[in-house]
Amino acid sequence: MLMSITAFLFSCQKDERLGTLDTAKVNVINAVVGGGETKVNVSTKIIPWMSISDNQILGGSNGVGRVYITSTDRLCYLQVAPVSDTTKFWYNQQRHLDAGKIYTLYLSGTAVNVKTSFHEETNFPKYILRDAGRSTPVADSIVNIRFINLSPTGPKVDVKIQGKSNNEASGLNYEDFTEFKAYPFTKNDNFIFFEIRRSSDNLLVANYALYLPNVHFKSIAIVMMGIYSGFMVPYVDQYQVNMVIY
Repeated sequence: MLMSITAFLFSCQKDERLGTLDTAKVNVINAVVGGGETKVNVSTKIIPWMSISDNQILGGSNGVGRVYITSTDRLCYLQVAPVSDTTKFWYNQQRHLDAGKIYTLYLSGTAVNVKTSFHEETNFPKYILRDAGRSTPVADSIVNIRFINLSPTGPKVDVKIQGKSNNEASGLNYEDFTEFKAYPFTKNDNFIFFEIRRSSDNLLVANYALYLPNVHFKSIAIVMMGIYSGFMVPYVDQYQVNMVIY
């Protein structure tokens, strides 16, 4: 009898981890300048920070964004705290999340003045379902891209594809983000080269090369973040462009 109960509990835990129950997804994007690495809890219970292993910490080699899957049968805890002092929450809310929905929690600003925005995705691209019995087509693919300006000192920017005159995004202010746009590509395409330009005078602010073989049939955010034109700014906090996968 004990073995049966144990097997049942393990099955439930496994299903929840894989997202096969009624679940929602929350993409947490950390662009806080000077904040360092963070610990994140997106779940239906409070968990001790010490139980979060190093490979689950957001930031550093783990990147600036991570998708968390949580059950929707109860209120969800959304908690973010810096590793340097987990008693000081950057974000600490309880929310009701809807099953099947995708949300984004943006964190920006500076460590002493953190800005947060919680967004329910209403126009998220439909997932491309592929037959598990057939190989994934590589000759004809697609990536869905959104652009986000999370640089607290950066200018309003336009985004262009190198060599093209039209804008992929125009006049993005701090904390602005675009809807997703589909970009088709083939097996012969390795990169899309983006230019981030200041809206006021078209000055080149940054370049970003998106490596396409890593984003077949995915939806991603290209994030501008960090300190723009600052003196003595640590490398990790300088103006930069990063990719976050949903």
